[in-house]
Amino acid sequence: MYLLPTFRILVLLLVALPLVSAAVVPLFGRAARRAALLLALLHAGVTAAVVAGALPALNQRGENVPPGRDFAFQKFTPEFVPGDPGVSDASTSTHRTRWTLLNLGDAPPDRAGPRIQFYIGVDGLNVWLVALCSLMVIPAILVSWEAVADRPGAFYGWLFVLQAGAIGAFLSFDVILFYAFFELTLIPSFFLIGRWGEGPHRRDAARTFFLYTLGGSLLTLVGVVGVVLTNPLPDGRFTFELPELMAAVQRNLGGAFAEFLRTGDGGPLAEKQNLQFWLFLCLIAGFMVKAPVWPFHTWLPAAYREAPIGVTLLLSALLAKLGTFGLLRFVLPLTPDAAVAYGLPVVGVLAGIGIVYGALCAYAARDIKMMVAYSSLSHLGFLVLGILAFNREGLSGATLHMVNHGVSTGALFALLAFLLDRYRTTDMRQYGGLTGRFPRFAFLAFVLCFASIGLPGLNNFVSEMLMMAGLFDARNPGVGGFGYAVVAAVGIFLSAWYVLTMLRRVFFGPVVEPPPAVAGPVHDVNPREVVALGGPVAVCLLLGLVPQVLLNPMKADVAALAEVGDAARDRVAGTAPKFEDGLPAGTITPARKNP
Repeated sequence: MYLLPTFRILVLLLVALPLVSAAVVPLFGRAARRAALLLALLHAGVTAAVVAGALPALNQRGENVPPGRDFAFQKFTPEFVPGDPGVSDASTSTHRTRWTLLNLGDAPPDRAGPRIQFYIGVDGLNVWLVALCSLMVIPAILVSWEAVADRPGAFYGWLFVLQAGAIGAFLSFDVILFYAFFELTLIPSFFLIGRWGEGPHRRDAARTFFLYTLGGSLLTLVGVVGVVLTNPLPDGRFTFELPELMAAVQRNLGGAFAEFLRTGDGGPLAEKQNLQFWLFLCLIAGFMVKAPVWPFHTWLPAAYREAPIGVTLLLSALLAKLGTFGLLRFVLPLTPDAAVAYGLPVVGVLAGIGIVYGALCAYAARDIKMMVAYSSLSHLGFLVLGILAFNREGLSGATLHMVNHGVSTGALFALLAFLLDRYRTTDMRQYGGLTGRFPRFAFLAFVLCFASIGLPGLNNFVSEMLMMAGLFDARNPGVGGFGYAVVAAVGIFLSAWYVLTMLRRVFFGPVVEPPPAVAGPVHDVNPREVVALGGPVAVCLLLGLVPQVLLNPMKADVAALAEVGDAARDRVAGTAPKFEDGLPAGTITPARKNP
């Protein structure tokens, strides 16, 4: 592992390079779009190197996952952590960092303590989301090539700041650092919508998006601080390191549960679980707005309608995933008992309503852009259900679906740039018979639409079936029957209904097209558009055929979260796992593992 220092530098570049690009691109003036494309391709190369270096270690961890229950305290173990002190030299890993941004107390440098750190790294839950961030910025730049003529340097600069914020949040393993990157994404989004938006109400849309997301994320910050202060380490110190905080939560809950089993006094456990309920509400608030989950979605229609098509692409492909990723990375491991008790029974009901509501709104929409926006709301509700199932199938499917949905839905928005560049409208009532008019465009549209509705052989099918399996096997207390799986299945059926209806109206029948917005004949997709749309189409085909390439690296981290969920089910249901004699309180180990 002599290459470890190099990969740690490359992980640092994943965040630093977009920030440098944001500062450099405006200096190129009219050539800013070409400079932005080259820098985005350079970032994609760095990302490919990091992914290639991380896969062997992540796959090896996945091969060592035990088949049954393992009651050891579960922790995330990031790879390629910049600032990792190493065990003996730079060629080994401790999966921690010594890069401290703010020291709030005294603690040995080799132990967790009250320090805010620049703690980033790669694991099975974020590696593909980082790749998604790097990939989707390229079509966002290409579809904005002709559409953004006013100050293109500043526009592409803000796009890179948005990319840096999203990647930084996905890579963060310090809870305060995550929050800082999470909030950073608000600033470029506000300016990109308000300054370069396409509609008359773009500033109102930008303001609404900013205030909604800021209000929810402030509650999330309260929840994060609450979790830190109420879950100290064994030596009494508190920590902002997510892996250590995750173990501290399990230790405190496990100790209270062990005390209950020994003495019959459930008061301490009930008190901790009651506190978790309030922390759960605070933590999930910002993520529900960002995802968004019904009824916290009301910022979405205006923001998606008014934003430039390249920005809408990133809002759907990247920023919405910050909300669902927050559930996966923070809500489940830091408030597991509350997530089991109230996740599916309460939040799951809202997500289920969002599935049906979003699908019906998508069918009623006459603007293709709004149809895709509401379809995203519906699919994200399904994704939230998969996460809250809190088992291996649901978590694997949800993690995979974040990537699949980001590629397919982001590409659908990119597809609309073809119509906007030529006709300046996405009103489906003004189109018809486009298959004969633009056969190459029609082919790309059909593949992406079939991927969106989960056609077997394309990417969304695998992740949706895994999430469905997780919902069928949901064993959370208070959840009975297959109601959530039925709602998810209805959502899949409705998505086929409105997408195929749109395809029939727009691509079949006699040729109908609005007046062109450009002089001269209107041509089929050009080479720039082939790259912008053909890349995501190829990814949809590839992930539909070989999804195991993505599933294997996330296996160990998904299993760790699933073990946290199983232990939480035991506590919430009052089920006593088997203990070995002589173990200290809070250390739960089965006398016999399940076969």
